Amino acid sequence: MVQPKPKNLTREQKEAKVEEFADALEEYDVIGILDMQSLPARQLQEIESEIEEFADIKMSRKTLMNIALDNAEKDGIDELDTDEAMQPAFIFSKKDPFQLYSLIQDNQTSAAADGGEIAPNDIEIPEGDTGIGPGPMLGKLQGAGAQVQVDDGSIHVQDPAVIVEAGEEITADDAEILNQLGIEPLQIGLDLVVAYSDGEIFTSEELDIDTDAYREDIESAAAAGFNLAVNAGVVNETTAPAIISEAAQKARNLAISEGLPEEETIEEAVSYAASAAEAVESEVDLEAAKEAEEDDESEEPEEEASEDSDDEESEEEE
Repeated sequence: MVQPKPKNLTREQKEAKVEEFADALEEYDVIGILDMQSLPARQLQEIESEIEEFADIKMSRKTLMNIALDNAEKDGIDELDTDEAMQPAFIFSKKDPFQLYSLIQDNQTSAAADGGEIAPNDIEIPEGDTGIGPGPMLGKLQGAGAQVQVDDGSIHVQDPAVIVEAGEEITADDAEILNQLGIEPLQIGLDLVVAYSDGEIFTSEELDIDTDAYREDIESAAAAGFNLAVNAGVVNETTAPAIISEAAQKARNLAISEGLPEEETIEEAVSYAASAAEAVESEVDLEAAKEAEEDDESEEPEEEASEDSDDEESEEEE
C-alpha cells in the first residue's frame, strides 16, 4: 500500500510543502481528494505515468493539506474535506470533474490477489503450458477444478478453467495459484472521493454517471423538443428549415391532388389523375353496366304495350 510521508519534516520542509499545495490550488480549476489507502505503490507509479497528461497527484500529511486549504482564497474551497479519505492526497486537473472521474476510471491497472478479495469477474486459467514443474501445484490445480497433465516436464492445462466465479471470495489457495501463473485478476485505480470546481463540491456518487446513457437521454430529449416545436409551428433558427420544407411539401401535394395546372406539378397532377381513373375503372365492371343499360332499354316497350292493352280492356268493358 502507499505509505504516508515521513513525519520528521523540518519547519522549512513543512512550509515549502504548504506553499507547493497553495500554488497548485491557485493554478488548477479542479481539485480532488483521493483515498490512497488501498492502492499499492507499484500500481500508483503506473497510474501516475498514465494520467500525467491531464492530472497531477500531490500528497503529504493531512495537517499540511488542511493548512493549504484553509489559506486558499477560492470560493467554497473550504468545503473540500480531507477527512473523506483514510489516506488523502490531492489531485489537480484542468479537466472538468466529470471528465476527470471518467479518465480515472479508464486508467485502472491490474493487480495480484492476496486472498480475501472478491472476484470482480470470472477468473479463468487459460489453456496451455504453465511452465511449472510437477509437484504440489499439480494437486492444487486439480483441486481448483482444472484438467491438467504433465508433459515435457511441466504442467499443462488441457482446457480453460474458471477457478473463481464473479462475486466469490478469492481464497489464499486461489491467490497462490494465480500468482504462480502470473495472473493478476484485480483492477486497481485511484479512488476519487470528492472534487471541487468553480465553487461547487461533487461527491464520487454524483460524478459516477453512465455517459453513454446520459448522451442518449440528451439526444432523445433534443429530438422530442425539435419535433414538438416543428409540429407547433415554433419558428426559430433550428426549426425554420424543417417547417418551410414541410409546408412546401404539403402545398405540392395539395396542388397535385387538386389537379392545379402549375408548372412544377403538372406532370405529377396528370399522373395522379390517371392513377385515380385507373383505380375507379378497376372497381367498376363496365361490361356488366353496359348489359344492364341494354336490358333497361329493351324492357321499356313491353311496359308501354302492357299499358295500351290495359287501356283497351277497360274501353271494352265500358
